[in-house]
Amino acid sequence: MHPLLHRWFVQYNPIYLVSATLVLAGMTLTARGLAHEGSIHGFLAVAAIAEVYALALIGGAALLTRIGQRRPAVMLGLLTVLYQSDLTLHTEACANLGPSGAIAGLGWLLLFGAKLLLLGWALRIRIERRALATALLGATGLVVMPHVMALGHHTAASAVLTLFVFALGSLAPEGGSVTSLAPLDDWGQTVLRRTVRATWIIWSVLFGLHVLFWSLHHPRIELAAIAALPFVLVRMIKSEKRTWLVLGALLAIVAVLSPSKLSPCAFLAALALLRRAFSRGNYVATTIAASATTSPYRAPEETTSVATIASSFVPIGPAERARLFGGALVGLHLAVWFFDWKGGAPPAHVLPLDIAFAAGALLSMWRFRARLVLAPLSVLALHGVIESGLVPFPQTMVGQGAAAVVLGFVLLGASLATSYRLRHTTQATAPATRTAPP
Repeated sequence: MHPLLHRWFVQYNPIYLVSATLVLAGMTLTARGLAHEGSIHGFLAVAAIAEVYALALIGGAALLTRIGQRRPAVMLGLLTVLYQSDLTLHTEACANLGPSGAIAGLGWLLLFGAKLLLLGWALRIRIERRALATALLGATGLVVMPHVMALGHHTAASAVLTLFVFALGSLAPEGGSVTSLAPLDDWGQTVLRRTVRATWIIWSVLFGLHVLFWSLHHPRIELAAIAALPFVLVRMIKSEKRTWLVLGALLAIVAVLSPSKLSPCAFLAALALLRRAFSRGNYVATTIAASATTSPYRAPEETTSVATIASSFVPIGPAERARLFGGALVGLHLAVWFFDWKGGAPPAHVLPLDIAFAAGALLSMWRFRARLVLAPLSVLALHGVIESGLVPFPQTMVGQGAAAVVLGFVLLGASLATSYRLRHTTQATAPATRTAPP
C-alpha cells in the first residue's frame, strides 16, 4: 500500500491539478460577480490573486525540487506556465482602465519576467536568452495589442498583429532553449525536452485564445494572425529549394484568391528570406537508437533504453545567402509596387521605385555576387519597356511571325553561349558513362 500511495499522491499527485482548477474557477466566479456589481478596478484584485497563486506554485516547485521530488515539481512548473498566460484576461481589462490600466499592464509585464526567472531558479534550469526574449516579447504583445486595438483603427491593428506574430514566430528558438543545472540521466533529458515542448505548445494555444477574444470586439482580426503563420512556418523548412517553392506558391495563391493581400504577403516573404539569410544555419535532428518501454507508466523501468537524438548543424553558404538577399529585394519591390493593387492588370510602373530596385539589384550582384537577381530585373525592365510603348508590339501576323523568328535566333545564340561559357564545369561534373561496344 505504501508504494502505491507514494506513486499516486507524491509522484503522480492529481491534487495539484485540482487545486489549480479550483483557483481558476474561483477567480472566474469572482470576476463575474464584480462585473454584475459594476466594479471596474475589481478585476485588478482578481489578477492579483492569480499572481499570488503563481508565486505559490513557484515556491512549491522549489521545495519539491530540493527534497528530490522532481517529477511533481515539473507538474507545478507547467501549472505556473499555464498561469503565466494571463488566464484572467487582465491585460485586456487594463486597456479600458486609462492610465491606471497602463500602469497595471506594465506591472504585470515586469512580474511576468520576474516569475520566469524565479521558475528557472526553482527548477534549477537555465533559460537561454533567446527563449527568455521570446517569452517577454509574447507577454509584451499581450499588454500592448489591446491598447492598439482600443484606438479603433482596424487596418492598423491588423498590420501590427501580423508583424507581431511573424516577429514572435521568427524569434522563437528551434531547440536547446532550456538546460538543466543539475545532472540528468537519459530519461531526465527526455522529460526536459517534453516539458519545454509542452511549454511552447501551451503558450501558443493560449495566445491563440487571446486572439479569438480580441476578435469578439474586432471582427476578422484573427485573419491577420492566421496570414502570418505560413510565413512563420517556412523557417521549419531545411531545404533552400523547398523554401523558394513554398514562398512562390504562397504568393501565387494569394495573387489569385486575394489580390489585395499580395503586397503584405510579399513583404512577409521578404522578411522570411531575410531571416533565413541572417541565420547561421539549421539543425537537423537524427534519431540514432530508440526502444519502447513495456511499463504502463510513462517513466521507464531500469532496463529500458530511450531514444538517442543527435543534431548536426548545416550552415548557410555565401552563395545561398546571396540568393536569399536577392529574393528579399524582389519581395520588397513587389510589396511596394502592388501596395494598392486590387487585381487585374499590374499597376503602372513608378520610375523612382524601379530605379531604386535596379540600383539595389546591381549592388547586390556586385557585393554578394547574386547574379540571379538579374533575372527579375530583366523581366521588370522588359515589362516596363513594353508598357511604355518604346518597343511597339507587332500587330500583324507577319510582324508577329518575324518577331518570333528573331526571338528564336536570340534564344539559340544565348543557349550556345551559355554552353560554351560553362563547358569546363559541365565536363568536370558530368557523370562517367559506359562506352557501348562496337
